[in-house]
Amino acid sequence: MVALGTVVVLGAMTGDARAAETAAGGPALRQARAAWDRGSLETAEPLYREALEKGGLAPNEVLEGYVRLGSIRAALGKKDSAVAAFRAASILDASFTVPSEAGSKGAGLAEKAKRDTAKIGSIQLAVQVPREAQPGKAIVVTTTLDKAHLPIVNRIGLVARDGTTGKEVTLEAKPAEAVEFEVGSEVTLPGASILIRVDALDGKQNRLASAEERVRVPDDSADKAAVAGGGKGKEAGSAGSASKPPGDPDVRKGGAFWSSPWPYVIGGIALAGAGTAVFFGTRPTPNVSVGQVGVREQ
Repeated sequence: MVALGTVVVLGAMTGDARAAETAAGGPALRQARAAWDRGSLETAEPLYREALEKGGLAPNEVLEGYVRLGSIRAALGKKDSAVAAFRAASILDASFTVPSEAGSKGAGLAEKAKRDTAKIGSIQLAVQVPREAQPGKAIVVTTTLDKAHLPIVNRIGLVARDGTTGKEVTLEAKPAEAVEFEVGSEVTLPGASILIRVDALDGKQNRLASAEERVRVPDDSADKAAVAGGGKGKEAGSAGSASKPPGDPDVRKGGAFWSSPWPYVIGGIALAGAGTAVFFGTRPTPNVSVGQVGVREQ
């Protein structure tokens, strides 16, 4: 039996909170939020840009960065760079909400950006894994990425973590339509519950899209004990090692991202490259540019 997980959920893995604390862009992101909260937009703008440049952010944090960059620039009268940031946000999630700080002009610029990027399409990232793995055996994980978006993904990353022992494996590969990973036997201990997440990463290690699935490793010691006890306990032992029903809250199979399907991803953007404009030649409307998102304006 194979499980297929597609698109992301916010905070997909239990380790996301820890990852956010140690991400290279984390300190700048926290400072940017603080400046935003106290209304210091001119201070927040370069800090959000720095957070995206330094990277390591989760999908919701990348989206936040671009939405707020667009809003700040709109409020400061920087029309072109505001549209550029809103275009990037729209590729991440076309249903993003424009903060009130952007003002009425900002809302109009955001709508323009959404129209500009409407035909670019969405990235499709999926992970395929077995629902159960044998103790001490490697797990084969297959990741698929739609061909149209291959040029805008820098790497495909994998994180496999056993929630019972804390053992973790990380792997990376070049983007391709299908990437096969082999997760080593060091995490497939009897009774393990392994959360596997794959990420479409940009050049700054920002997560542009993610998909996840859970793999369980049966604990055959329970079955052996049941057999030794005359077989009565065997059913209970087997039930204990079986996969949990679909409604189990700790099995999260891809889900909604801010009330819309995730696959909207910022692609091919040099997040901080001053003067860099990226064109999406792999999709219709080839003249649509995310623009000079990282340009510092005086």
